[in-house]
Amino acid sequence: MLVHLDDTCHDNGEIRFLDGSHKGEALKRITEFDDGTVCTPHLDQTEYRLADTVEVPAKKGDVACFNIHTIHGSHINVTGDMRRMVQSGYRHPENKQIDGQSCDRPNLIVWGQRKRHPGDERFSTEGPAKVIEDSVAPG
Repeated sequence: MLVHLDDTCHDNGEIRFLDGSHKGEALKRITEFDDGTVCTPHLDQTEYRLADTVEVPAKKGDVACFNIHTIHGSHINVTGDMRRMVQSGYRHPENKQIDGQSCDRPNLIVWGQRKRHPGDERFSTEGPAKVIEDSVAPG
């Protein structure tokens, strides 16, 4: 979900979606260049072209909600002004996140309860996500 804090248009890089891509599965992303250098995860731009996407310009306060599998992107902001937005997402607690910026962080739960499975780490409720070590009382 994207909450727009500014109006968006082509010049400042409005969000764009590849029509129908939300119906697909998770796609393998490129995570390193041919020389082995790590890069920001992205899709093959010869197969998934920005020119084939549909623009979704928005007004300040608009919210764009979309499925995580929706292929999306934007043109570069050429205005010199910031294009501000807040990004948020949610998923079923049993849907294990396998990669991405928030991977292995405790996430918000909108409804229900996160079940702990054997081997799951416990997380602190204070500050950045820190693992809490299980301890056993002497005796």
